[in-house]
Formats: sequence, structure tokens, C-alpha cells
Amino acid sequence: MQVTFDNIIYSLQRVGGISVVWSEMLKRACVDPELSVQMLEYPSNNVLREHIQIPQDMIVPKSLRCLERYRVPEFYPMKPTIFHSSYFRICQNPNVHNVTTVHDLTYHFYRNGLPKAVHLWEEKKALKHSEAVICISENTKRDLLRFYPWIPEERIHVIYNGVSDAFYPMPDVEKKGYLLYVGNTSVEYKRYEVAQEVAKRTGIELVTACNVTTEQLNRYYNEALCLLYPSDYEGFGIPVIEAQKAGCPVVAQESSSIPEIIGSKGLLVKHASGEQMAAEMSEMVLELKSRAVNDIIEAGFENAKRFSWDKTYEQVKNVYRKII
Repeated sequence: MQVTFDNIIYSLQRVGGISVVWSEMLKRACVDPELSVQMLEYPSNNVLREHIQIPQDMIVPKSLRCLERYRVPEFYPMKPTIFHSSYFRICQNPNVHNVTTVHDLTYHFYRNGLPKAVHLWEEKKALKHSEAVICISENTKRDLLRFYPWIPEERIHVIYNGVSDAFYPMPDVEKKGYLLYVGNTSVEYKRYEVAQEVAKRTGIELVTACNVTTEQLNRYYNEALCLLYPSDYEGFGIPVIEAQKAGCPVVAQESSSIPEIIGSKGLLVKHASGEQMAAEMSEMVLELKSRAVNDIIEAGFENAKRFSWDKTYEQVKNVYRKII
């Protein structure tokens, strides 16, 4: 099966959730004997790309033209080929079967003006010309059909993200009992200010992890009292599962995809004002601090078993099989 991967995402972000998902896909595709793989590769300084070993004969080097992300890739296959872009690009060659992954619909909810208009043009074009659309949660699928009701539902495939085995309990690591926030602190819908308010109300130190290695992040999960996840909107919410796999309880907002991903809803807070959410999360944090949480940790371990990158990859490959 011929598959061409478009690695444009590595030139668009240095780190990020989409880069994580894409890297896990490529690691497996590179060693899959069922696939004949090539990758369109662009100059980048992406942290995750630096740690993937891709055979040189699979790489098709490309230069970054002006506004490359919005251009049709220069790619001319002579026989039926899957083309899967990492970020809303398609190829209109008659031999190509396009696949698009939708990670979230944040531009519809949280962006305005020209950036939103340009992104939605790019997104709509990719969806219109794709034979298969992969959504990373049922919530993302619902949002997609809300904004694009003309997409045939049978063309949409819900495939959950995985979680790396690099996240695990470290028995020799001392619990420091701080609150942990993982993610972007400047994006409004992530509600970083709520995490700050929880720290203020409880008097517990808040540690923020944005640009750290996987090894460092696993240690943070192991040292923390809990992960605070007050985000209003997530396509999936990878840190929730990473934390659970490392044995770290998660206090989160009950919004978007989180209820279907987290498993037990015992530590979820209903959507509310920032002040009310912080108050409720603070109560949960203080309760966690005052009692044994083995049952919560065990439930997290069990829930995390639902997700693996191997499973994700095999399901994506099944989509390829169906449309080729």
C-alpha cells in the first residue's frame, strides 16, 4: 500500500499536540512492512522531529515556498496512493486518495478576523476533497458535523489518540505535592488563570510545564499532587491520559472531550465562571491532599489502558485500507 505523509506540521510548530500525534504515526509507519512510504519533508526546528529516525530513502526534501501551508503540495504519483497531510493539505492528482485528520474545531469557537477566515478556507477545502476524515474524539466529530453537516457521516472515523509508554509510575521519586499545569499559558480557553487561582486559594505551589522533555514531564506527573486541567475546550486532552498513566490524579473541567476521555468523573467540575471553578477545584485539591488517593490512581491506570499509539496507528491503517 502506497502512502505519502505530508510533514508540514513540523514547519508550523516547534512543539505541540499535533506534532506528538504525527510523530507517533511516523515512528510506526517507518517500520511497517505493509506500507510503501514516502514523506514530504520541509525545513523545521521541531523538537519532536529531531527525535525520529526516518530512513533517508523515504524522505522527499521540499523547500518552504511563500505561504507553503496553504499551497497544494508538489507531488505527482503514478499509481493509487494514500495522501495523509499533518495539517489540512490535499493533493488533487487523480491517483491520490486524501485523508484528513481533525484534531479540534478551536478556530470556529475562539478565533476571529482574517486568521479565522483563512484557516476555515483551508480546512473546508481539505474536508471537501478527502475520502476519509479522522476525528480524535466523539466530541470532535459532533463539532465537525455541527459546522460541516454536508460531510457524509460514513466518511468520518473516530480514532482516539494514544499515550506513550514513557509515562509510568516512578516508585523512587519523592512526592512533592505541588499542583501541575501542562500546556499553553497564553491561550485564553486553556484557563491558566483558574489554575493560578486554585494555587492561591489552597496555598499549594503551582508548577507549569510548557516546553519540557518527555522524561521531565513524567517526573513532574510523579511528583505532583494532581494535574489541574481547567481547559474550556480540547479535541482530546493528551495530558489527562499521560497523568493517569503516570499515577497522577486529574482535576479537570467537565467540558468538550474530557468526560469521554477521563473515565471516572469524580474529579470533574461543571463549566462555571473562573472564580466558581477555582473554588470547586480548590475543594477537590484539598480533599485529595487530606486522604489516601489509591482508588483514584488505580482508576486512572485502568482508564489509561484504553489508549495506545499502536492501537491508534492500526485503526488509521484500517482507514487507508478501506479507501484504497
